[in-house]
Amino acid sequence: MARRLAFIAIILGLLVYVYHYVYKSSRLTDSNKRQSLLSMPLTEAVRVGRRPDDGVWYNFSVPPALLFFAYSAFVDVRTTPAAANRTPIVRVIAMSTKIEEQRQRNVQLYCVYNYGDGRPATVSKLSAEPRQIGNGYPLYSIKVNEYVYTCPLVYRDLWPISLSISIDPQRRYFPWFATMPVEVPTRDGTERPLAVCMQVAYEWVDPVRLVEWFEFQKLLGVSLIGAYLASDINPSTEKVLRYYADVDGLVDLRRSNYISRVPGGSATSPKQYMLHWSPCINDCIYRLMFRFSRIAVLDFDEVLRPVQRHPIRNSHCSIYNHVICLCSRLIT
Repeated sequence: MARRLAFIAIILGLLVYVYHYVYKSSRLTDSNKRQSLLSMPLTEAVRVGRRPDDGVWYNFSVPPALLFFAYSAFVDVRTTPAAANRTPIVRVIAMSTKIEEQRQRNVQLYCVYNYGDGRPATVSKLSAEPRQIGNGYPLYSIKVNEYVYTCPLVYRDLWPISLSISIDPQRRYFPWFATMPVEVPTRDGTERPLAVCMQVAYEWVDPVRLVEWFEFQKLLGVSLIGAYLASDINPSTEKVLRYYADVDGLVDLRRSNYISRVPGGSATSPKQYMLHWSPCINDCIYRLMFRFSRIAVLDFDEVLRPVQRHPIRNSHCSIYNHVICLCSRLIT
């Protein structure tokens, strides 16, 4: 009996010791994490974001005063001298009611940030002067424009993991389904010479000519091509794009789904791909800007050519040496 009691006492002692050790270690780990976040440079952040096959546009509209559809949001982590003293910001790529109409209707927009460490959501006012990145086009017969909105960050020690767009600054909590991910542009430690960003691919592109175009980009020294699929992409065209994404590795393939309806709008929205062109290009540039020395913006019927008359075999070297290049239309 005495031995059994002694054995039980030893087991209990070991359990108490293990519990104390685990508890102390977890406290130290949390403390170290906090200290590393506080001392972490702004460019070193964990990347979170959407999957490549997730092409949804997040709907933050408040009809009839505001239409607002956001595609992606990026922490601006540039470290140029001009950006050193600037408040860190998030850039939101979106299409929305024209900014002039928003002013007429006294619409004010706010970012509501959510965090992964349990701290409360924070609210930050969007810039009243977003950068217009397109000419606009009717969305279900309602004119909208493409913009890049900017919103200041509240904390410097931790990036938000998601955000919502609101017209109510007092609304501090949003359910997860009403939020969009906040992403940090990837840094992979090496900077390659040249990438290409493309507007959204829609309907049909000749698969044979598409193969020729991709192979020609390789000859010019292109390492990666950011391509986007619209909802109406032809299956044969998509098959070629997926081959160069999944097998060849030349293409970073993503989706940009068509917006299905707009309250108060018409039944159809023809040529909606025109509203997806510039947002997809801007999304691509933010994703690749820290991984490549140069990013060219091209369409499937365009190629790079040097301004000066260099032999074609040396044209990619000229691009790398900061020679300005022009887009040249392919002869069809």
